[in-house]
Amino acid sequence: MDDPELAKAIEYAQKLLDAAMDVVCVAPEYVELNENWAQDPKVVGLTILCRSISNFRAALLLVQDEHQKLEARVLVRLLYENLLWLAALKERGLDFVQDMREDEAFNRKALTELTLELNSTQGGDVSGPAALKLRNLIKDQSREFPKPKKLNAGKTAAEGAAEMAYCEYIILSLDAVHCSVTALGYHLSRERTQEKTELVLSVVPRTSPAKELSTVLHACRALIATARGADELIGFTTASATLAALETEFVSNGWLER
Repeated sequence: MDDPELAKAIEYAQKLLDAAMDVVCVAPEYVELNENWAQDPKVVGLTILCRSISNFRAALLLVQDEHQKLEARVLVRLLYENLLWLAALKERGLDFVQDMREDEAFNRKALTELTLELNSTQGGDVSGPAALKLRNLIKDQSREFPKPKKLNAGKTAAEGAAEMAYCEYIILSLDAVHCSVTALGYHLSRERTQEKTELVLSVVPRTSPAKELSTVLHACRALIATARGADELIGFTTASATLAALETEFVSNGWLER
């Protein structure tokens, strides 16, 4: 790796990954299943951390692949979304778990209704067994969730006091996730000759070393906050001190504003 600062950041990221894994590994000592089972906020927090670890590991692999560097930023956006949800979970507990279930029901109902609508407009059998099954699914969902609501990332950020994470979430959405003008710009460049200027298309998005370093640092920032949040939620584990030391190291390296 040619960039020493990027190499240093990736080395740091591996230590952070190990520390986040430690929280998950020791969790059984701090969490006892109760009547809420998988809906227990502690369990939900740990599953959010597991998702973040998976996203983080993949982002590190992609940012070191010369053909997939921008795709790593898509995963970093997921890391920030995980952080928004974890922050709200810490703040609201079981109430936020219920909001997550409502959101799931809202999306499933919308998908089922869309399937029925498309089936109708495309000349499908709207009274056949498949259509009847979909209608029964809607009825079953409506009984458990009469008025399901969709979660809003901005509102969730405010509830969890994670507005800065939401800002990064929006930036990464524009930069790498959505088919925006900004995202498309990574596939275009100009080449100038003495005679003319030409537009050049590239299948591999063009990124700078500074952008690659930023990708790793944002991934680390999101995972630190998520790991520490999950650790606090389950009662401060033996990994707490390591996570705190890694957060201090991150700041002392001058990465907080990068």
